[in-house]
Formats: sequence, structure tokens, C-alpha cells
Amino acid sequence: MANKRRACYNGPTSDINVAQPAVKDAASKPRIIIHVPACPMRAPTPAIHSPDSRRALLRRTWQPPFDSLEVDYSRPALDVRLLAGDRTLIAGLWTFTTTVDRQPLSVTGSWEEVCWHSDREVDYLELEIPLSSGWKVQRQMVLGRKDQFLLLADAVLGEEALASGTRVEVRHTFELPLADGISFSAEEETREGFLLGKRKRVARVFPLPLPEWRAEHSSGELQCDDRGLTICHAGLGRNLYVPLWLDLSPSRHRRQCTWRRLTIGESLQVQPRDVATGYRVQAGKEQWLVYRSLAPPRSRTVLGQNFATDFVLSRFLASGEAEEILAVE
Repeated sequence: MANKRRACYNGPTSDINVAQPAVKDAASKPRIIIHVPACPMRAPTPAIHSPDSRRALLRRTWQPPFDSLEVDYSRPALDVRLLAGDRTLIAGLWTFTTTVDRQPLSVTGSWEEVCWHSDREVDYLELEIPLSSGWKVQRQMVLGRKDQFLLLADAVLGEEALASGTRVEVRHTFELPLADGISFSAEEETREGFLLGKRKRVARVFPLPLPEWRAEHSSGELQCDDRGLTICHAGLGRNLYVPLWLDLSPSRHRRQCTWRRLTIGESLQVQPRDVATGYRVQAGKEQWLVYRSLAPPRSRTVLGQNFATDFVLSRFLASGEAEEILAVE
């Protein structure tokens, strides 16, 4: 797997802390994580990450009840446990399948950390695993500490595997095992749904790459069976992004919601979704913007915002301005 240099930052360009993980072998170089807090933390966050044991705990607060995501990436089958309040929602192996022109790709290595970041706004973990034929999957986990959400996303990348100009059909599915006592209730007219515990809403699930309304044609689906909650998405190109947004705030579960797939512009030209993707998520009066570059980063525009980074997560303020929560280079 090619070495990467990935930077995470928030806010101004001061108070830089550089953490270099231990070199595992002489041939590899340490990845560099740069954290520039908008408001420096006065105390450590409750999140924990151990590169040696390949485990991480993304956690909102020190004291229960709290939202947390426990991740064990020591094996190719990622083991996760999501806790919301006092209830376990997801527990078990977070699996995926990927096909290119209907031919399945296989895992050829193990998960490696790309970026770990924790501050007063979010905990962020990004992992990468190589696939056959030169493809790879980059997996993102973002737990919103203040806004109480969880973003889970897979980026399927074939930029280095395909000849220039080649476009293929990419289909990716990932499955989250629901914990005992948790069920999924899909909305009738739209594609979002709720995770339920004892018939009580405990999380709202948004399949961001899919159209909101079921009346609109879709290349994928969000559904649930005996194995767990599954999102499937397909596209024609060189890369594919499959994000799932979980709203963990009980106070927002009865509010009106919506999400939109956004148009990305570069040099006054609309960009295809295998180059970059963007999404707007709204619950009540609260709104967020998710941007992910799949091709090499360049200066691109979405919803009037200009980005030249790999990944950006922002919230919209009452004034209409966007406040950056996290950006990854």
C-alpha cells in the first residue's frame, strides 16, 4: 500500500501539534497528522486510539450515558460497537463487498490507519485496505461531539488501477450488524429510516448517496434483513463514495428532515461524482455539509463554498454561513 500524508485541521494556522506514529518497518514512512484546533483543548478528549493494538474508541463525553463507537481494525473484518445513550445499536463485523464490471474484488491486505483526529468538535478515524486489481477502500468514521451524529463512509478508489480515461461500473455494499433488540423501520415515501429499540426511536439513518424520494430512480438501496442494516450504491466511473449519516440526537428525531446530493464545480465545469461528491443534511433547523474529493484534490466549489482538500465537514449557522468542523488533506 502506498504511503500517504494526510493532514487534519480546524481553524487558524497556530498551535500546531504533530504526532508521528511509530514506524512499523524500515521501508515505511510515518504518516503525519497535523491538528490545529480552532479553540485549543484545555483537557484531553474522552476518545482513545492505540495504533499498536489497532483499536480506537470514539466517544462524545467522559460520563455515561454517552454516544461512542468502538473499533477493532486488527483483522480484515472490522469489528465495531456503537452505543447511543444507554443502548447498543450496532455490534459485530462491519463487512463490505465490491464489484467492478460485475467482477468481485477481494481483500489483499489489512486495515491501516490513514488519519486519527480528536478535538472538542469531533472524533475522526480513517482506515485503508487494499483490494485486488489495484483497488482500495478508505473507510471514514466521524463522531460529532457537539452535534451528536455519526458519519460512516467507504470511498472505493480505482484511480491508480485503471488506465487514463477508463470508466467502469463500480458497485459497493456495506453491512452493519444490528445489536439484539434493535430493529430498522423504513419510511414509506422516502429512503431514510429509524433504528428502534423497544419501539422507541434511537437513531435516524440517512443514505446520503441515494435520492431522498422513493419515486426517483436509484442505483442503490438502504434495507435491513436478518444479517443487519445494508446500504448498496453503484456508479459509472473510476471511484465511488458510499456515506451513511446517523443522527443520534433524540431531540431531532421528530423534526422534519431532508438531504440532497450536491453539484460540484471546477473551472466552471460540473464534475462527475467519481471526481468529487457533496451532500447537504438537514434535521429541523440544523444543517451540515459533507464534501469528499475522490480524484486528486483541486480547487472545487459546492454550495458557494470553495475547497481544495480531500474531505470537509461543515455546519450551517443561522446567518447562512458555513462553519468548518473538520477538514482533511
